Amino acid sequence: MERIVLNTGPVHLRLLRFLVIVVCASGFAACAHPAFYPGTTILRTDENQKIIDTIDLYRQRLVDRNVDGLLVLASPRYREDSGTPRSDDDYGYAGLKEVLKTRLGRLKSIWYEIELRDIDLKDGHVDVDVFLNGSFELASNAPEIGDRYHRVSDYHRFVLERDGDRWLFVSGM
Repeated sequence: MERIVLNTGPVHLRLLRFLVIVVCASGFAACAHPAFYPGTTILRTDENQKIIDTIDLYRQRLVDRNVDGLLVLASPRYREDSGTPRSDDDYGYAGLKEVLKTRLGRLKSIWYEIELRDIDLKDGHVDVDVFLNGSFELASNAPEIGDRYHRVSDYHRFVLERDGDRWLFVSGM
């Protein structure tokens, strides 16, 4: 009976074949890096996508001047300090409704974009750092003054909390 021997070739060809396999395998492993959202260091995850979708829905409803739609995105525990040390301009969920009705009711035109900077998720809460870029025109309460045009170009933080499988704003709207 004759033995069948597979000849793999000379040693240097076997070594070359081995090196090609190692190089290809390491090349594929190098491609297995975490995915980030373009232009950010924010990891592309399902949870981050839900947060980003909530922020984008906020932007859409703001541009559409949809007060009821915005209130659906706010937590019943919503608190706003208006960025001042005074307490007389602070408000909660009920105050948010009035602020949105008043301010969005005066809007004549709006352009608004939100650039994501960072998402910091901890224990069912998330801080979303963004750069706001926009402009809007407000109808004046005094006709002799005329309408007022404003430009927004600044860093901002939204704070959201998990509510089941969705995210709600706790501050920053």
